[in-house]
Amino acid sequence: MSVEIRKYVGNRIREYRKSKKMTQKYLGDKIGVRHNTISSYENGTNETELDILFKIADVLERPIDDFFPSKTNNNNLERALKASDDEKLSADDLMLIKEITEKALELEGEERKKLMSNIKFAVNFFDQSNE
Repeated sequence: MSVEIRKYVGNRIREYRKSKKMTQKYLGDKIGVRHNTISSYENGTNETELDILFKIADVLERPIDDFFPSKTNNNNLERALKASDDEKLSADDLMLIKEITEKALELEGEERKKLMSNIKFAVNFFDQSNE
């Protein structure tokens, strides 16, 4: 598993664990590992073995697919993984994009328009400052 995928999976573990209001110790106890092992998974320091990842998914009540980029994003992920180091999106970048998408989907009407308007403003500002 590449470093970026490890970080992506780790971020998903952290996100789902926190949404369940679980500590690293509690999750570790439930799957039979120490809390610092959970920390190393979440930080992307260590690769999560598949059998452990399935246990984590079970405890967090999430389908295993939720820990990986969606199939619709595979082309972009593949491109990002093959990019040179200075072209790559970090796991944090990918998580930010995911958070923006999720926030947009949960908002409606004027609130969604306001979010999109702010994102467009930021993109346009960046484009203009680089001309």
